[in-house]
Amino acid sequence: MKNLKEDEKAKTTSFFLNTKKEFFSNKHINFILKYYKKNKKDIRICLHKGRNDKHHDMIILQQKKNFYKPHKHLRKGKTYHMVRGKMATIIFTNNGKISTCCLIKKGDIYRAPINKFHTFIPISKFVIYHESKVGPFLKKRDSIFPKWLKKFEIKEYKKIKQATYSIKG
Repeated sequence: MKNLKEDEKAKTTSFFLNTKKEFFSNKHINFILKYYKKNKKDIRICLHKGRNDKHHDMIILQQKKNFYKPHKHLRKGKTYHMVRGKMATIIFTNNGKISTCCLIKKGDIYRAPINKFHTFIPISKFVIYHESKVGPFLKKRDSIFPKWLKKFEIKEYKKIKQATYSIKG
């Protein structure tokens, strides 16, 4: 799309809206879906102007097949507003045990707690959601990964993933 500018420094495919008059609409959702169908990769469109903005809003597509590492943010909460699909959010204790598990589906809004390890697992083939959080994005200090993550094996992840299917929504 001509009104999107790719962020070539991002670790996943990311775009910024490239005009002051533009707002996010269904044509952007269609762009995200076409990109996903063609490339089978996660993608995001940032509604904020740049990495150093004090508030970040992003529309994100993530896939069921990917593993999203448990992490926490010491001073930043996040809010998710589900646009399409279903996603489980899992909150962990500091030693890696599951504290809570919640299903978020289209139209739901979820606030991830500050300073708690969490992850999310797309339940549908892919999810599209709006994420809102405090900026700026600081690569080295933004996310803290737990020490127990090294011991967190794929079979543990598969057990958790399987458990999310039993969540009623």
